[in-house]
Order: sequence, then structure tokens, then C-alpha cells
Amino acid sequence: MGTWLATIRFPDGTERYAHYSTVVESTYNPLYPEVCRIGGILPSGDECHRDEPVGEPLPYDRDAPLSPIGELVLVAVAHQPDDDVWHALYCPGGGRLVGPLSGHYRYRMQEEYDLIRDGDGVRHLCHWARPPAVCGAEPAGERLGLYFPSVGVYWGAETDGPYPESPPAPDMFAEWNAPDICRPCLLTWLLEPDPAVAPEPQPEQPSTWWTRVKRAWQG
Repeated sequence: MGTWLATIRFPDGTERYAHYSTVVESTYNPLYPEVCRIGGILPSGDECHRDEPVGEPLPYDRDAPLSPIGELVLVAVAHQPDDDVWHALYCPGGGRLVGPLSGHYRYRMQEEYDLIRDGDGVRHLCHWARPPAVCGAEPAGERLGLYFPSVGVYWGAETDGPYPESPPAPDMFAEWNAPDICRPCLLTWLLEPDPAVAPEPQPEQPSTWWTRVKRAWQG
């Protein structure tokens, strides 16, 4: 089975629960108030052989307008079986997890984006490591080293040695509350599709599996 438990931890210590699919690598709304642990008894009367969300699903509205950017709540998401943890945004107005809905976003962001400071010291997210920023700003400062293309962009290219090993991919949404991060960049990246073609010159586009996953999130 490819469905596991996801635990969503709120800043006040509250925990909510959801289903996570390892097939499409995504957490699913709605959230649930309770969890049945292995060995417990499910509402059906069957024994619980895998931790599962239980109880009445919490109300949510996928079509409700997104809460104002300052009201979105930063939460931590952890999914079994490997307890991978990343940070995401929760919309209180719609009662739903907005995303990222998978920790794989970290690697995608590292492969295609860099952070560049503007004149006020704010870090903006820039596709293919060059302005304009995702939010539309034109930062002209230094690149901060997030961008590191994966081996996938080198397929078919000749090299004189081994491919470089990617550094650990940072959890950029963990910095949502940092005073120097551009929140509109992160939110726009999360909600809007990328440009179909990168500006020239461009590295080879990564595989399309991420596009399918992101569309599943946004659906």
C-alpha cells in the first residue's frame, strides 16, 4: 500500500492528521482530528495495522479564497514511513493545507532557483538563478547559493570528471517568518505554474514527474 499517515503540527502544539500517498508523493486534504495507532481498533471494528487518521474529517473548502498572506499559518508536516519533515502553509479561512504537500519540493527548488537580495536586503526567489524574481521584483544583489542543478540537467553532456554531488536541499518554507525572506515569492511559487520555457541560455528541463505532482497539489 502507498498510503501512510501524515502528521501536521501547528505552532501552538496542536496536531492534525492526513493521508500521504507515496505513489504521487503528496499529502491530501482534509485533515482529521485523531489518529489510530498500530494495534488500536478502527471505527470499523478492525485492528489498526498501520497508523491512520480517524474521526470526522475537519471542515475545509478547497474553493474558499486564500487567507491574507499574513494570516497563513506555518506548520510542520511529517509523513511515515520515514518521518520526512518539511514546512508548509495552512489556510485558516479554507481549513486546508495549502502546501508544499511533499518534502520533494526542496530538491526541485534547489535544482531550478536561487535567492538574490534586493537593495533592501530582502531575499527573492529567482527562476534559473536570474531576475526577475518570482514575485516580479528585479533584485540586483548577489546570488546566495541555493541553485544547484541535479545530475538530470547534465544528461547527454560531456564532462571531464564525476558529476558534482548536490548539497543538502534546504527547507525554504521553514524561513516563512524570517524578516528578510520575500513571502510573495514563496507563495507565488506555490500557487502559480512555472513559465513553460526558461529564458535562453537554459539548462535542460528536469523530468516531468514534478509537474505532475505539483498539478496534483494544485488540483
